[in-house]
Amino acid sequence: MKKSIKIKTDDYNFKFRVSGLIIKNNKLLLVDMDDSGFLCLPGGYVELGETTEDAVKRELLEEVGKKFNISKYLGVVENYFINKYSKKVHEISFYYLMSPIENIDTNNFTITENDKGHKIKLDFKWIDLKEVNNYDIRPSFLKQILESENLQFNHLIFNDIII
Repeated sequence: MKKSIKIKTDDYNFKFRVSGLIIKNNKLLLVDMDDSGFLCLPGGYVELGETTEDAVKRELLEEVGKKFNISKYLGVVENYFINKYSKKVHEISFYYLMSPIENIDTNNFTITENDKGHKIKLDFKWIDLKEVNNYDIRPSFLKQILESENLQFNHLIFNDIII
């Protein structure tokens, strides 16, 4: 079994992640993981020895159950935030615009993912792009990106941790 790239210390958690933007009929696919109360993009950890491109395709197949191609590299984000357990998180995440290889409908759906023995409830929701401001989407900077015409953001750094 390959190892996900993540580190936990007493002060910080580090995550190396990928996320996929899936848009169909001006709707964006978002997910609520384990009834967190907020929505995020589907994706997950990069594994040791794996490219971010392979990781995003693998993660979307695991979570959405469909194969995707990468349409466009959008950017990388260094994000520093406090998680729901009051732990500081340093996250590096690569973002890709994805296109399905096979048909995908825009009905909401729920699955239970078996992530290396850990069961995770995933509630997928299709949200109209014009209504993203009506939802709690994390990371919070995504709303600005989703409102832009080209979705390009290259390399951004967001620090929500007050030092």
